[in-house]
Parts: sequence; structure tokens; C-alpha cells
Amino acid sequence: MNKKLADALKRDDQREAAGMHPDDRDTCYTHQCWATECENQHRRPTAGSLLAEARELDRIRATNRNP
Repeated sequence: MNKKLADALKRDDQREAAGMHPDDRDTCYTHQCWATECENQHRRPTAGSLLAEARELDRIRATNRNP
């Protein structure tokens, strides 16, 4: 983590404590990175996305079993 990111995290924490809505952060508290770097990681799973992930895992397992 660089100094610019560390300062931005601290500033966002202070602004959020003062009443700023968490969605207005420039940084991600959870991942300790810039919000734009992890915006897709916060989406709620859907049945379709879980099924697609399960199918992809099955495909990878089948590929690894049959080299």
C-alpha cells in the first residue's frame, strides 16, 4: 500500500464517521484498495452467477482429470 492510498483510506474513514454514506467512499474499507479496483467484488450473488461458477469449476475439474 502506498502513502497516497493510506491517506485516502484514513480520510474516507474520517468522513464516514462524520456521516458520509459508505457508497461515497473513494476507497474500499474491506479490501484496503481504491474503490474502482474492487467494485465488482461487492455484487450480491445471483442464482445464475452461482450456477455459472459451479459449471466452470466442474469444467476445470474434468479437464484436470483427463489430461
